[in-house]
Amino acid sequence: MDKEQARFVLRSFRPDGADVDDCDFAEALALAMENRELGEWLAEERAFDAAFAMALATVELPETLRNDILGCLAGERGDFPQAEDALDAALIGAFASIHPPGNLRDNILTAMDRSTTVAFPRKSLWRRLALPMAAAAGVTFAFFFTKQNVTTPTLVSAGPLPVDVVQAGFIRTYESPLFSLDEKREEHRELISHLKSRKLPCPGCLPPGLVGVKSIGCRELAIDGKRGSLVCFDESETGIVHLIIFRREDVSGDLPTRAHPSFARQGHWSAARWEDENHVFILIGTTDVRKLAALF
Repeated sequence: MDKEQARFVLRSFRPDGADVDDCDFAEALALAMENRELGEWLAEERAFDAAFAMALATVELPETLRNDILGCLAGERGDFPQAEDALDAALIGAFASIHPPGNLRDNILTAMDRSTTVAFPRKSLWRRLALPMAAAAGVTFAFFFTKQNVTTPTLVSAGPLPVDVVQAGFIRTYESPLFSLDEKREEHRELISHLKSRKLPCPGCLPPGLVGVKSIGCRELAIDGKRGSLVCFDESETGIVHLIIFRREDVSGDLPTRAHPSFARQGHWSAARWEDENHVFILIGTTDVRKLAALF
Protein backbone atom coordinates (compact mmCIF):
# COMPACT_ATOMS: atom_id res chain seq x y z
CA MET A 1 0.00 0.00 0.00
CA ASP A 2 1.42 3.38 -0.99
CA LYS A 3 0.59 6.83 0.48
CA GLU A 4 -2.21 7.60 -1.98
CA GLN A 5 -3.92 4.28 -1.31
CA ALA A 6 -3.58 4.88 2.42
CA ARG A 7 -5.15 8.34 2.06
CA PHE A 8 -8.06 6.83 0.15
CA VAL A 9 -8.70 4.31 2.95
CA LEU A 10 -8.16 6.78 5.80
CA ARG A 11 -10.61 9.33 4.41
CA SER A 12 -13.36 7.08 5.81
CA PHE A 13 -11.62 6.82 9.23
CA ARG A 14 -14.02 8.22 11.81
CA PRO A 15 -12.73 11.21 13.80
CA ASP A 16 -13.81 9.74 17.17
CA GLY A 17 -11.30 6.89 16.86
CA ALA A 18 -13.97 4.20 16.64
CA ASP A 19 -12.06 2.50 13.78
CA VAL A 20 -8.68 2.36 15.48
CA ASP A 21 -8.97 -1.42 16.18
CA ASP A 22 -10.52 -2.25 12.81
CA CYS A 23 -8.17 -4.50 10.81
CA ASP A 24 -9.39 -2.91 7.57
CA PHE A 25 -7.50 0.24 8.55
CA ALA A 26 -4.49 -1.46 10.16
CA GLU A 27 -2.09 -1.28 7.20
CA ALA A 28 -3.03 2.33 6.39
CA LEU A 29 -2.65 3.39 10.04
CA ALA A 30 0.71 1.65 10.30
CA LEU A 31 1.93 3.51 7.24
CA ALA A 32 0.68 6.81 8.74
CA MET A 33 2.72 6.12 11.89
CA GLU A 34 5.86 5.45 9.85
CA ASN A 35 5.47 8.30 7.34
CA ARG A 36 5.59 11.77 8.86
CA GLU A 37 3.87 13.49 5.93
CA LEU A 38 1.01 10.99 5.93
CA GLY A 39 0.71 11.18 9.72
CA GLU A 40 0.42 14.97 9.68
CA TRP A 41 -2.17 14.73 6.92
CA LEU A 42 -4.22 12.23 8.97
CA ALA A 43 -4.10 14.45 12.07
CA GLU A 44 -5.35 17.45 10.09
CA GLU A 45 -8.03 15.33 8.39
CA ARG A 46 -9.35 14.01 11.72
CA ALA A 47 -9.34 17.49 13.27
CA PHE A 48 -11.29 18.89 10.32
CA ASP A 49 -13.80 15.99 10.39
CA ALA A 50 -14.31 16.41 14.13
CA ALA A 51 -14.89 20.16 13.82
CA PHE A 52 -17.27 19.65 10.93
CA ALA A 53 -19.24 16.98 12.81
CA MET A 54 -19.48 19.23 15.87
CA ALA A 55 -20.69 22.14 13.75
CA LEU A 56 -23.37 19.98 12.11
CA ALA A 57 -24.56 18.78 15.50
CA THR A 58 -25.33 22.36 16.55
CA VAL A 59 -27.56 23.06 13.55
CA GLU A 60 -31.31 22.88 14.21
CA LEU A 61 -33.19 22.09 11.01
CA PRO A 62 -36.54 23.87 10.60
CA GLU A 63 -39.54 21.59 10.08
CA THR A 64 -40.35 23.37 6.82
CA LEU A 65 -36.85 22.91 5.31
CA ARG A 66 -37.88 20.30 2.72
CA ASN A 67 -40.83 22.33 1.46
CA ASP A 68 -38.75 25.52 1.45
CA ILE A 69 -36.05 23.89 -0.70
CA LEU A 70 -38.59 22.46 -3.14
CA GLY A 71 -40.32 25.84 -3.31
CA CYS A 72 -37.05 27.62 -4.14
CA LEU A 73 -36.20 25.06 -6.82
CA ALA A 74 -39.66 25.41 -8.33
CA GLY A 75 -39.44 29.21 -8.25
CA GLU A 76 -36.10 29.23 -10.07
CA ARG A 77 -37.58 27.06 -12.81
CA GLY A 78 -40.75 29.07 -13.30
CA ASP A 79 -42.60 26.85 -10.80
CA PHE A 80 -42.44 23.87 -13.17
CA PRO A 81 -39.14 21.96 -13.32
CA GLN A 82 -38.87 19.85 -16.47
CA ALA A 83 -38.31 16.12 -16.84
CA GLU A 84 -35.35 15.32 -19.06
CA ASP A 85 -37.15 12.72 -21.17
CA ALA A 86 -40.24 10.53 -21.46
CA LEU A 87 -38.78 7.95 -19.08
CA ASP A 88 -38.53 10.54 -16.30
CA ALA A 89 -42.14 11.58 -16.86
CA ALA A 90 -43.28 7.94 -16.78
CA LEU A 91 -41.39 7.27 -13.53
CA ILE A 92 -42.91 10.35 -11.90
CA GLY A 93 -46.40 9.02 -12.50
CA ALA A 94 -45.47 5.55 -11.28
CA PHE A 95 -43.81 6.73 -8.07
CA ALA A 96 -46.61 9.20 -7.32
CA SER A 97 -49.11 6.35 -7.28
CA ILE A 98 -47.18 4.32 -4.69
CA HIS A 99 -48.63 4.55 -1.20
CA PRO A 100 -46.12 3.31 1.41
CA PRO A 101 -47.64 1.76 4.54
CA GLY A 102 -47.94 4.05 7.53
CA ASN A 103 -45.60 1.92 9.67
CA LEU A 104 -42.85 1.65 7.03
CA ARG A 105 -40.47 4.02 8.85
CA ASP A 106 -40.84 2.19 12.18
CA ASN A 107 -40.25 -1.18 10.50
CA ILE A 108 -37.07 0.08 8.82
CA LEU A 109 -35.73 1.54 12.08
CA THR A 110 -36.51 -1.73 13.93
CA ALA A 111 -34.68 -3.74 11.28
CA MET A 112 -31.68 -1.40 11.52
CA ASP A 113 -31.58 -1.78 15.31
CA ARG A 114 -31.66 -5.57 15.03
CA SER A 115 -28.95 -5.61 12.38
CA THR A 116 -26.49 -3.95 14.77
CA THR A 117 -26.72 -6.95 17.13
CA VAL A 118 -26.03 -9.57 14.45
CA ALA A 119 -22.44 -10.72 14.00
CA PHE A 120 -21.47 -10.79 10.32
CA PRO A 121 -18.27 -12.35 8.98
CA ARG A 122 -15.58 -9.73 8.53
CA LYS A 123 -14.88 -8.76 4.93
CA SER A 124 -12.14 -6.60 3.58
CA LEU A 125 -12.77 -2.91 3.02
CA TRP A 126 -12.45 -3.40 -0.73
CA ARG A 127 -15.13 -6.13 -0.69
CA ARG A 128 -17.47 -3.85 1.27
CA LEU A 129 -17.04 -1.20 -1.38
CA ALA A 130 -17.29 -3.65 -4.27
CA LEU A 131 -20.68 -5.12 -3.32
CA PRO A 132 -22.73 -1.88 -3.42
CA MET A 133 -20.81 -0.77 -6.52
CA ALA A 134 -21.68 -4.03 -8.28
CA ALA A 135 -25.32 -3.69 -7.27
CA ALA A 136 -25.43 -0.13 -8.59
CA ALA A 137 -23.81 -1.28 -11.84
CA GLY A 138 -26.44 -3.99 -12.20
CA VAL A 139 -29.23 -1.45 -11.80
CA THR A 140 -27.54 0.83 -14.34
CA PHE A 141 -27.26 -1.97 -16.90
CA ALA A 142 -30.89 -2.93 -16.30
CA PHE A 143 -32.01 0.62 -17.07
CA PHE A 144 -29.70 0.86 -20.06
CA PHE A 145 -30.97 -2.29 -21.75
CA THR A 146 -34.66 -1.72 -20.97
CA LYS A 147 -35.00 2.03 -21.45
CA GLN A 148 -35.73 1.84 -25.17
CA ASN A 149 -38.77 -0.36 -24.58
CA VAL A 150 -40.25 1.47 -21.61
CA THR A 151 -43.90 2.46 -21.78
CA THR A 152 -45.79 4.53 -19.24
CA PRO A 153 -46.22 2.25 -16.21
CA THR A 154 -49.58 1.99 -14.52
CA LEU A 155 -50.41 0.48 -11.16
CA VAL A 156 -53.94 -0.80 -11.41
CA SER A 157 -56.29 -0.27 -8.51
CA ALA A 158 -59.17 -2.71 -8.09
CA GLY A 159 -61.79 -0.09 -7.28
CA PRO A 160 -62.46 3.65 -6.97
CA LEU A 161 -59.93 5.79 -5.15
CA PRO A 162 -60.81 7.84 -2.06
CA VAL A 163 -60.64 11.54 -2.84
CA ASP A 164 -57.90 11.94 -0.19
CA VAL A 165 -55.72 9.48 -2.14
CA VAL A 166 -56.25 11.47 -5.34
CA GLN A 167 -55.24 14.71 -3.61
CA ALA A 168 -52.19 13.13 -1.95
CA GLY A 169 -51.15 11.62 -5.29
CA PHE A 170 -51.21 15.05 -6.93
CA ILE A 171 -49.12 16.60 -4.13
CA ARG A 172 -46.45 13.89 -4.41
CA THR A 173 -46.34 14.28 -8.18
CA TYR A 174 -46.20 18.08 -8.11
CA GLU A 175 -43.55 18.28 -5.37
CA SER A 176 -41.24 15.96 -7.30
CA PRO A 177 -38.25 17.89 -8.74
CA LEU A 178 -39.03 16.23 -12.09
CA PHE A 179 -42.61 17.50 -12.37
CA SER A 180 -43.51 18.73 -15.85
CA LEU A 181 -46.52 19.65 -17.98
CA ASP A 182 -47.54 17.87 -21.18
CA GLU A 183 -48.84 21.01 -22.88
CA LYS A 184 -48.38 24.72 -22.12
CA ARG A 185 -50.99 27.24 -23.31
CA GLU A 186 -52.43 30.46 -21.90
CA GLU A 187 -55.87 29.72 -23.38
CA HIS A 188 -57.50 26.93 -21.40
CA ARG A 189 -59.76 25.96 -24.30
CA GLU A 190 -56.67 24.82 -26.19
CA LEU A 191 -55.68 22.74 -23.17
CA ILE A 192 -59.13 21.14 -23.05
CA SER A 193 -58.81 20.20 -26.72
CA HIS A 194 -55.46 18.57 -25.93
CA LEU A 195 -56.98 16.58 -23.04
CA LYS A 196 -59.89 15.46 -25.21
CA SER A 197 -57.50 14.23 -27.88
CA ARG A 198 -55.92 11.98 -25.26
CA LYS A 199 -59.34 10.83 -24.02
CA LEU A 200 -58.76 12.34 -20.60
CA PRO A 201 -61.49 13.87 -18.39
CA CYS A 202 -62.11 17.57 -19.08
CA PRO A 203 -63.66 20.34 -16.99
CA GLY A 204 -67.13 21.50 -18.01
CA CYS A 205 -67.86 24.69 -16.10
CA LEU A 206 -64.97 26.34 -14.29
CA PRO A 207 -65.42 28.11 -10.95
CA PRO A 208 -66.52 31.69 -11.71
CA GLY A 209 -63.23 33.11 -10.45
CA LEU A 210 -61.24 31.13 -13.04
CA VAL A 211 -63.27 32.14 -16.08
CA GLY A 212 -60.98 34.22 -18.27
CA VAL A 213 -57.93 33.58 -16.07
CA LYS A 214 -54.68 32.83 -17.89
CA SER A 215 -53.83 29.13 -17.84
CA ILE A 216 -50.31 27.72 -17.61
CA GLY A 217 -50.58 24.19 -18.94
CA CYS A 218 -52.00 20.71 -18.46
CA ARG A 219 -50.96 17.09 -18.14
CA GLU A 220 -52.25 13.60 -17.46
CA LEU A 221 -52.36 12.68 -13.78
CA ALA A 222 -52.18 8.90 -13.27
CA ILE A 223 -52.83 7.63 -9.74
CA ASP A 224 -53.16 3.91 -8.98
CA GLY A 225 -53.98 3.19 -12.61
CA LYS A 226 -56.77 5.79 -12.78
CA ARG A 227 -56.27 8.43 -15.45
CA GLY A 228 -57.15 11.98 -14.57
CA SER A 229 -56.29 15.47 -15.79
CA LEU A 230 -54.48 18.44 -14.32
CA VAL A 231 -54.99 22.02 -15.55
CA CYS A 232 -52.93 24.82 -13.96
CA PHE A 233 -53.93 28.49 -13.73
CA ASP A 234 -52.14 31.66 -12.66
CA GLU A 235 -54.72 33.79 -10.82
CA SER A 236 -53.45 37.26 -9.91
CA GLU A 237 -54.84 37.38 -6.35
CA THR A 238 -54.75 33.69 -5.38
CA GLY A 239 -51.57 32.71 -7.18
CA ILE A 240 -51.03 29.43 -9.02
CA VAL A 241 -53.89 26.96 -8.55
CA HIS A 242 -54.30 23.46 -9.96
CA LEU A 243 -57.57 21.90 -11.11
CA ILE A 244 -57.63 18.10 -10.81
CA ILE A 245 -60.34 16.24 -12.74
CA PHE A 246 -61.15 12.53 -12.45
CA ARG A 247 -64.07 10.52 -13.78
CA ARG A 248 -66.82 10.08 -11.20
CA GLU A 249 -66.66 6.27 -11.29
CA ASP A 250 -62.94 6.35 -10.46
CA VAL A 251 -63.37 8.23 -7.15
CA SER A 252 -65.33 7.00 -4.14
CA GLY A 253 -67.37 9.06 -1.67
CA ASP A 254 -70.01 11.75 -1.94
CA LEU A 255 -69.03 15.36 -2.57
CA PRO A 256 -71.03 18.61 -2.74
CA THR A 257 -71.85 20.46 -5.94
CA ARG A 258 -69.77 23.29 -7.41
CA ALA A 259 -72.12 25.84 -5.87
CA HIS A 260 -71.18 24.65 -2.36
CA PRO A 261 -67.72 23.02 -2.47
CA SER A 262 -66.03 21.61 0.62
CA PHE A 263 -62.78 23.23 1.72
CA ALA A 264 -59.86 21.63 3.56
CA ARG A 265 -56.29 22.43 4.57
CA GLN A 266 -53.41 19.94 4.26
CA GLY A 267 -50.04 21.30 5.34
CA HIS A 268 -49.41 24.41 3.23
CA TRP A 269 -52.02 23.31 0.65
CA SER A 270 -55.64 24.53 0.53
CA ALA A 271 -58.16 22.52 -1.47
CA ALA A 272 -61.75 22.81 -2.68
CA ARG A 273 -63.64 19.66 -3.70
CA TRP A 274 -66.88 19.14 -5.59
CA GLU A 275 -68.52 16.87 -8.16
CA ASP A 276 -71.03 16.82 -11.00
CA GLU A 277 -72.74 13.90 -12.72
CA ASN A 278 -69.61 12.80 -14.58
CA HIS A 279 -66.56 14.11 -12.76
CA VAL A 280 -64.90 14.81 -9.41
CA PHE A 281 -62.93 18.06 -9.08
CA ILE A 282 -60.22 19.27 -6.71
CA LEU A 283 -58.97 22.87 -6.92
CA ILE A 284 -55.76 23.12 -4.90
CA GLY A 285 -53.00 25.65 -4.29
CA THR A 286 -50.50 26.88 -1.73
CA THR A 287 -52.76 29.73 -0.68
CA ASP A 288 -55.19 30.73 2.04
CA VAL A 289 -58.52 28.91 2.13
CA ARG A 290 -60.35 32.25 2.04
CA LYS A 291 -58.63 33.25 -1.21
CA LEU A 292 -59.49 29.89 -2.71
CA ALA A 293 -63.12 30.25 -1.62
CA ALA A 294 -63.27 33.66 -3.31
CA LEU A 295 -62.98 31.91 -6.68
CA PHE A 296 -66.44 30.34 -6.25
